[in-house]
Amino acid sequence: MKIVSLVTVLFLYACASNPITDAFKDPNPFRYTELLLDAEQSIESLINADGHRIPEELLSHAKAFVVFPNLYKAAIFAGARVGKGVVVVRSPRTGKWNPPAFIKSRQASYGFQAGIQTAEIVLVVVTKKGLRELFKTQFDLGAGPELAIGPLGKKVDLNLQKILLKKDIYAYSNIKGLFAGLSLEGTVINSDNKANREYYQQRVNNRIILSGDKGVKIPESAQAFLQRLNKLAPPL
Repeated sequence: MKIVSLVTVLFLYACASNPITDAFKDPNPFRYTELLLDAEQSIESLINADGHRIPEELLSHAKAFVVFPNLYKAAIFAGARVGKGVVVVRSPRTGKWNPPAFIKSRQASYGFQAGIQTAEIVLVVVTKKGLRELFKTQFDLGAGPELAIGPLGKKVDLNLQKILLKKDIYAYSNIKGLFAGLSLEGTVINSDNKANREYYQQRVNNRIILSGDKGVKIPESAQAFLQRLNKLAPPL
């Protein structure tokens, strides 16, 4: 089994009339800035958390972050995981972070469930294989890159190089609510082209944004996001 139970992920359109999914259709023009702020806070909390943090060694090898700051699981007889996220890639030339792109995911879940769970997750991509997945229009976390729960602590007491050769992505998360130990199996992540176009006010896609194309006009809120991220996970 390739990944692994986790406190985790990701947003699903189970029902068009679902009030949770409808919330993401809010025409609020500041929703993308709010999502970037939430993503920044999620990364910061998991980097700086006492005793439950992303190790510095892993951060130094990070090629990308995939962040879902607000995940939901709500159901009575049918479950639905919903949410929106951000992906950001480190420039191989400068070591700094390229502009963020917006993503969305879906994962169906059925069966008797009750209650609502909120969670935040940060995926740390450390290999070229994992990085290549992010440039696709769609990729499956369960069928593509090798993913596992990441090691914790400021330092790690093991040979990190050997670990990095075995896994492509390490997952970190915080949860609140009734459900835990969620599986990422069958979770599909897609580019959110509509969000990208609305935020950047250009006809752009994830590949253009994540590659650091000079033609992309970076909004002030994205510049602030990158400035903070370059402090949290500075260039090598």
